[in-house]
Amino acid sequence: MTKRVLLAGGYGVVGAQVARLVRKHHPDVEILIAGRRAEEAAKLAAEIGRAEAAAIDVAKPSPLRAVEHIDAVGVFIHEYEDHLLNEAARRGIAYMDITRGLDAQLRGLAAAALHAPTAPMLFTSHWMAGGPAIVAKRLAHDLDEVDRLDMSILYYTGDKMGPDSASAGAGMSQGFTARVDGAWQKVGPLSDDRDVRFPSGAVRPVYRMNMGDVVTLALANGARQAGVRLGLDKGNSLGSMRRLIKLGLWDLLMKLPGMNAIAATKPGPGAAHEIVIDVEGKAGGRKVTRRATIFDPQGQSHLTAVGALYGLERTAGLGTVPLGPGAALPETGFSEESFRRLAALYEMEGVELRLTGL
Repeated sequence: MTKRVLLAGGYGVVGAQVARLVRKHHPDVEILIAGRRAEEAAKLAAEIGRAEAAAIDVAKPSPLRAVEHIDAVGVFIHEYEDHLLNEAARRGIAYMDITRGLDAQLRGLAAAALHAPTAPMLFTSHWMAGGPAIVAKRLAHDLDEVDRLDMSILYYTGDKMGPDSASAGAGMSQGFTARVDGAWQKVGPLSDDRDVRFPSGAVRPVYRMNMGDVVTLALANGARQAGVRLGLDKGNSLGSMRRLIKLGLWDLLMKLPGMNAIAATKPGPGAAHEIVIDVEGKAGGRKVTRRATIFDPQGQSHLTAVGALYGLERTAGLGTVPLGPGAALPETGFSEESFRRLAALYEMEGVELRLTGL
């Protein structure tokens, strides 16, 4: 049976790439490009074919009231009031959201659980829509013990991002809870820095940051210690940011007009994106060290779109490893088959994924 998928914000920086990827990999799927900007939605729908525009406003209750026969919804715009989530849950429509911050993701998971949904509801507002979290799970899933799991990210300051990403890191001046030495402990902002060599050969300092992966990397893998760290391709503005935080000046700076935690990076037209994932643990009584590297020459928005396509496939039942009903996170229902599908999508889209130590 032909699937009918609605992409809320499907004409944005990431949403439009997801729409094109869905059309490329699933030519029979019917796509609704949805949002308030009807002209942009119609233009993209005409470009990709077998698609149409749909006018919805997620800021108002029942945004899908004029739309019928939908199998799944992919959300690429912020849901501040959860109207789309609630309507999808009530109508038994599969739902995937990649845009929520930590608090909004927790709220979404709670709302989904209270609805007891009859369709999958995937919350994958992790780094690059949860793809790296799946890779981390592949590295760790067959170990008897996981002592350390670290994800290090190299962000290129010339890379592009959508407006919904521009406020990312607004809470970077705040400490947060992470898994350290087998316990949940409060860690400082931009703390525990170290140098990491990335796939391109660049060696850059990386600093602790907070996001959904910080929690799920630990929980999904049983890791005694887990962290996510961010570095920049040039300069060391994160080091400067940390000094401003210690002096109590960063939050004051962020209150100035037009400022946010990412504004200083001056996002550009596009650049590569690099990730390193390190796992240390034990298997059969011996120490094991494993590493994965991810390199996308097309940048973070493309890598996010590929991860979102993978999540949408699982949510909408477009592939062989669908999710079951209920609230889900990226690592939910992990299997070797599900990892192989992500790896295949990466390869087809020019993303270089390498695993060592297996």
